[in-house]
Order: sequence, then structure tokens, then C-alpha cells
Amino acid sequence: MELPAGARVHSGLIASGDRFISSAEESRALQSALRSAGHEALAVEMEGAAVAQVCADYDIPFAAMRTISDRADDTAYIDFTRFVNEVASRYALAIINELLRTLPAS
Repeated sequence: MELPAGARVHSGLIASGDRFISSAEESRALQSALRSAGHEALAVEMEGAAVAQVCADYDIPFAAMRTISDRADDTAYIDFTRFVNEVASRYALAIINELLRTLPAS
């Protein structure tokens, strides 16, 4: 399965927090605070840092793959289940298939 037309891959800092950012005001405040601390975050997520910390504590390799579900503003995606079914699952399948294709045969 191919990624949808116009799909792009980004690489950069992903900030992690303990709450859902759902307004433009919250988003601007968070971006400003991060910039003031010398960080330019590409995205914000809520789960990955906790998993990464546990993996680091137990010396277990960890990688995260994220599909951004909303813009962390007043247009935050309302129907998350629909997003998972129609967008995120397709991206994840295409990325995993590509990763598997690049692994050496055993």
C-alpha cells in the first residue's frame, strides 16, 4: 500500500506532555515556552516519552512512529476513531511494509 498523495515524512523534536492541547492559545503558549528554552518542537504527543523512559531504564531499544492527528489548535480532530481508521492505519501499514521490505531475509 502506498502513502496518500502529498504525504510527507518529517524529522525533528517531538515534545511530550501530560495533556491534550486543543486550542490555538494553548498551542502558541507551549511553542513560545519551548522556544524560550531553546527548543523548536515539530510536534507534541502524550504517550511516547513515558514508554521511551521505561525502555531506557531497562536498556530496551525503542523507536516511535507517529501520525499527527490534529494541529493542536481550535481545529483539533473531533472523530479520533475515524482518523485512526481512515488515515493513521494506512500510514502505519505503508511505513511498516516499507521497513519490512528493507530488512534482510533470514
